Amino acid sequence: MRLRCVPPCLGFLMTSLLFSAQGSNAAAVASRNGNGLALSVTVDFPDDITKGPFDAARLDQVMATIQDTGATRVNWMYYGSIEPDDPYRGNVWQSHWATYAPQTLAAIGEPLTAAVKAAHARGLQIFGMVKPYNGGLSGTYPLGSPEAGSTSKLTRIGGTVQQVIPFLEAHPDMRLQREPLASGAAGPVREIVLSKSDASETRLTPDQVRIWVSADNYRYRPLSVIPTGSVSVEPAPREVRDYHGNVLTRAGDPVRVLRLKNLSLSDPYVVLTTTFSSGLGDFRNTPSGMLTLWGDGGQELPCVVATHAALWIRPRDFRKHGLEFDMGYGHLPIALDAPWSGAKGDPWKPFSGEDEFAEEALFGKGPAGGFIGFSLGKNTHLAAVPCEAYPEVQALWLGWIRAMLDAGVDGVNLRISAHGCLSDEPEAYGWNPPVMAAYRQRHGDGPVDRAQLAAVRGEFYSQFVAEASRLVRSRGKKLQVHLHAEAFRPAPVFGQQNGVPANIDFQWRRWIESGWVDEVYLRTSWFEAAEDPLGAKSTERSRLTRALADPVAEEMIRVSRARGLPITLNRYIGRAAGLEEYLNDLTSIARDPRFSGFDVYEFFDLAQSDPNGSGLIPRLGRVEGLKDRWKQLQSSLFSQGVP
Repeated sequence: MRLRCVPPCLGFLMTSLLFSAQGSNAAAVASRNGNGLALSVTVDFPDDITKGPFDAARLDQVMATIQDTGATRVNWMYYGSIEPDDPYRGNVWQSHWATYAPQTLAAIGEPLTAAVKAAHARGLQIFGMVKPYNGGLSGTYPLGSPEAGSTSKLTRIGGTVQQVIPFLEAHPDMRLQREPLASGAAGPVREIVLSKSDASETRLTPDQVRIWVSADNYRYRPLSVIPTGSVSVEPAPREVRDYHGNVLTRAGDPVRVLRLKNLSLSDPYVVLTTTFSSGLGDFRNTPSGMLTLWGDGGQELPCVVATHAALWIRPRDFRKHGLEFDMGYGHLPIALDAPWSGAKGDPWKPFSGEDEFAEEALFGKGPAGGFIGFSLGKNTHLAAVPCEAYPEVQALWLGWIRAMLDAGVDGVNLRISAHGCLSDEPEAYGWNPPVMAAYRQRHGDGPVDRAQLAAVRGEFYSQFVAEASRLVRSRGKKLQVHLHAEAFRPAPVFGQQNGVPANIDFQWRRWIESGWVDEVYLRTSWFEAAEDPLGAKSTERSRLTRALADPVAEEMIRVSRARGLPITLNRYIGRAAGLEEYLNDLTSIARDPRFSGFDVYEFFDLAQSDPNGSGLIPRLGRVEGLKDRWKQLQSSLFSQGVP
């Protein structure tokens, strides 16, 4: 039975006063010791079991490898209990891609409990890291595919969710809910408008477009119809920005437009390709900026878009499989008329190179182009993101924290970014009934002000942070929080917001100034470290000097230092930067007296389990590189005291 939800009130205020009365933590924060900096490594274990199995001996090798780099702390991601009757159960271990999960769980049992034992046996600290908003994955299995419905019955447009925790399976309406649509999605599609990002000439004409359809987003079939229409230059109806925030088109700018007219498309899933098999594509825009659909009576039809790209099961070939709609790739520019060889080959191959992780076609590397898919309507909920306003959700989160403490962790770390909230329109979600009830109680009827809505939701999340702090400290442990400098800002670009729920004011200053937090992890990297294209030979947006000079990051550092909180920089090692730049970043942080720690994210990019042996396979010289650089720091900077 769902409990009645009310805005944070007397209990929350009493908790707030209690923490405020404790005063600053400054006196309890140790200054830098002779080592100058604490090195830590984060383990996201579901990634590790995709490559090979683990037992107690191999788990010990993980800890030995971490210790060998010079690290003294492990951060271990927690995904819920493995017990089938536990109300706080997770099921990431049952995912199709978790290849070695059954073998691993049979050998070590609950992973965090085993990790705590292994870490403590080697004298390492271990903190449990939890992502409250991580209720699963945004990815789907196409409705017509053999895998559809095999791991979840929850659906998004195009498929069934690949992995979602049992709690959300049982309470699907407690996922973040979409703002009501102004108009419906009734078809058929009568006209398709395709817009370039500018008015330059194009080789594409309506008769060179081909249409494919599917009833279930699987193995599309071509239609024999050859579209007719027009090509013209028209004023752009809206601004278009790409994933990185670059303005491609300003509202009112002249843009080249193709109109495909006199259509009657009623199939639920449609793909547009072209006849080009050579030459450079020139009809370029973001997929979401390129496509507009019109129905009977000139009504614009809401839709979601897809390309070849996906985070899981990629690349997507609509001829042999199905597409991933509304996953954030709608903001990475493509050329619709890019060559594709049809049945003669597969033009949508993932980028291959030195590093299979850093150079994959993830968010940092754009789709190959050559086609665009669409389906009418919008998703009513985000795939796997619980809403913070439900008491049941907060009870779930606190249950996870309690389980980590019971496992013997030395502290708890809260990280907001997750994989279940990916969408082309993250700003459209957060309109759940308890949120709206609290909003109306505070602001009355009338149009919803998004800033006020974000503040209401922020109150609910801050209530959780306060209770989490009380729980963790009641066990004599420390609470860390991630400060997402990439997302906790007034107007993040799409890529900065990606992976973090929108329409919520994460009141990080309040968490710190109320005394609820013991340590801070500063995170500047975008989702999957895609602020620079993965596989790039040089960095730009993610360069450390630029990241730390950002006004939001500077304020986070200043506020944290004013409360005497240790600050650790969390840094992806599997990102656009090469190893030497990464090691230089470590040196820079060691020289920077504002920081107390450096967190290597993640172990999967340092070493992986050998599926054919009994050990770990080091990756790309990173373990040795960290080990050597740490020794250099020990003998130079740290031996001389705090720089």
